Amino acid sequence: MPNYPSSPARRLAFAAIDRGLLTWRFARLGRRFMRVQGRMPKLALPETYYDWMQWRKVFDHNPLFVTLSDKLAAKEFITSRNSDLKVPRVLWVGKGTDAIPKEVLRGNVVVKRNDGCNRNFFIRAGKYDRDELAQTIRCWRSERAYGRKDAEWAYGQIERRIFVEEMLGNEDEPPVEINIRAGAGKVSYVSLLLHAKTDRESLIYFSRDGKRLGVEPAPGVTDAELDAIALPEGYQLAVAQAARLSQEIDYARFDFYWSSGELFAGEITIYPASGYGIIPTLKLKEDLIENIMRVWDPRNSWFLSTPQRGWRGVYRRMLLDELDRRGSAVIS
Repeated sequence: MPNYPSSPARRLAFAAIDRGLLTWRFARLGRRFMRVQGRMPKLALPETYYDWMQWRKVFDHNPLFVTLSDKLAAKEFITSRNSDLKVPRVLWVGKGTDAIPKEVLRGNVVVKRNDGCNRNFFIRAGKYDRDELAQTIRCWRSERAYGRKDAEWAYGQIERRIFVEEMLGNEDEPPVEINIRAGAGKVSYVSLLLHAKTDRESLIYFSRDGKRLGVEPAPGVTDAELDAIALPEGYQLAVAQAARLSQEIDYARFDFYWSSGELFAGEITIYPASGYGIIPTLKLKEDLIENIMRVWDPRNSWFLSTPQRGWRGVYRRMLLDELDRRGSAVIS
C-alpha cells in the first residue's frame, strides 16, 4: 500500500498541517523526536507506532486520559471497574510536606507526586531526613507541568497533589512489576521489570500467553541471569485484569505488582516512553511494535471516534478516509 494520500490536494493538506504544527506549536516535540528517531515525526498522516504516539499528544485529548494519568484518580478508576482488584493504600494526601503527620512516615512508605513519573521518595522503617524530604517536595512543586517538554497533554490538566502510599514488599523480597500493553480489551505483550530504579534495571518480554520474546538486560546483567527468572504466579491474572481495564481505552500500558502472593494494580501510562521507544535490539523492537499495532487501532481513539469542530473536523474526516483506504494504521 502506498504511503501517500489518495490525491494531490490531500497530500498538500497533510503536508501543510505537518509544517504548521512542527514549525510553530510543536517545534520542540519535533526536535526531540529528531534526536531519538533521526527524522521528523509525521503528525498529520502517521505511518509508524512512533508517529501515532506523537499524534496522540497533539490531537487525541481524550478527557479520560487526564483521569488515568493522575495517580490518585487512576486508583479510583481501577477500583470502580473491579472492586476486588487491590491497589496500594493511600495513607495521606495534601499539597506540601509540613502537613504530613509524622506517624504516617514511620513505616515502609513512598511519598509521591500524583502527576508524572520518577517523583518518588522512598522511606524504609521510618528512616529519612525530613529536610531532604522537604527539599524534594519543594523541587517538585517548583517544576513546570510534567510532560510539557514532550507535549504530553494530559499531565498539564492534573491538579497537583502530594500523597503517601504504602510500600509493597521489602528489600529482601521486592514485588515483581508486570507491565502490560493493551487496548480495547486486547493484550499486546507483557514485560517484567526487574531491579526497578537501580543500575541493574532489566526487562523480560513475553507474549500474552507467556512465551518469552526477548530480554533487555542492564549493563552487567547477563542473559543467563534473566533466563532463570520464571513468570510470577499472578501473570495470567494480571493479563486478564489488563484486558478488562483497557476496554474503554484504545491503547495504554497497565502496571501491576505481584507481592506476597497477591496482585496489586499500579499506574496506567498513556504515553509509554513518550512514544520514542528506545530498545537496543532492533529485531526485538520491531516484534514488540508489531504486537502493539495488532491491538491498537487509532480509529478507536477519542479524536477519531468523536465529531470535531472546525478544521479539526475536516482533518478528522480526511484521516479516517486515508486509514480506511490503507486498511491499517501502520505502513508496512
